[in-house]
Amino acid sequence: MSRDLFCPTGRIYRGNLHGHCTHSDGRNEAAEVVRLYREAGYDFTCLSDHYWTNPRFAARTICDSSGLDSEDFITIISAELHCHGKLHDQAGLWHILANGLPLDFPIASATETGPELVRRAVAAGAFVSIAHPEWYAMTTEEARSLAEAGAHAVEAYNHSSALDADRGGGIATIDQLANEGFRTGIIATDDSHDVLADGFGGWIMVAADGLNAGAILKALKAGDYYASCGPDFTSIQIEGNMLHITCSPADRIVVAAGGHRSFATSGNGMTEARIEISRTDFEFFRVVLTDKAGKQAWSNPYWMEDLDLR
Repeated sequence: MSRDLFCPTGRIYRGNLHGHCTHSDGRNEAAEVVRLYREAGYDFTCLSDHYWTNPRFAARTICDSSGLDSEDFITIISAELHCHGKLHDQAGLWHILANGLPLDFPIASATETGPELVRRAVAAGAFVSIAHPEWYAMTTEEARSLAEAGAHAVEAYNHSSALDADRGGGIATIDQLANEGFRTGIIATDDSHDVLADGFGGWIMVAADGLNAGAILKALKAGDYYASCGPDFTSIQIEGNMLHITCSPADRIVVAAGGHRSFATSGNGMTEARIEISRTDFEFFRVVLTDKAGKQAWSNPYWMEDLDLR
């Protein structure tokens, strides 16, 4: 008996959830950002400009990009939210990515905490992610506090942070949260500030019912997407106790599981793999593709208790 984990039958939409324009500290005008992503083959982008009280890098309003939408390309109203209280940040500020915010979402108060801000954004309908945990040395306790508050995902890859600081990762945070039972998803983003220099490095592929903000957000919250810097998943299925993965050409396919369990296979340009996952000593697994150029793609975590394999 086969069970689909990620096997979309309709269209998959490519998008960037984290980016900036001249509304805050980006170098590109909003219309230029949209043009560049559209021409690069994306279906949507998010102008998640910094939303805070410091005019040096942030705006006191959320960027309204809705007038830039078209039939074949959309934006999702977004912001990078800030408030005080982050330990290892020079300004002591949290960076919280929120996609799908209302334009009248109030700016954080001087006393609001990171977890409080996450709860408020989730309650407002946003898809909320823990941004660039490696870039500003997020502690396990801090990540846990945002996951407990309802954060939906963690950036596994932030292109701007990778380019500018060699701190673009988030896998350690993702696995620590998963090992503690938090079901946070995995995203890859650009965090672009100058699109030609720092764009098109990390994205998500979303299996949604249509190209509109509501459908994209619904799919994100349901986990119907994967993150990539290059490779593509075609399908992920359970066939008995075997995980069957089909994908674009990859030289390595790893199933990274709870604790430090992992199962890997390698080859030249593999487009499928079958890996046994009948063990009962881990709670979750996720799949990682690595292509010939070293570029990776990440599935969301899957939970053994949902698969009825025990």
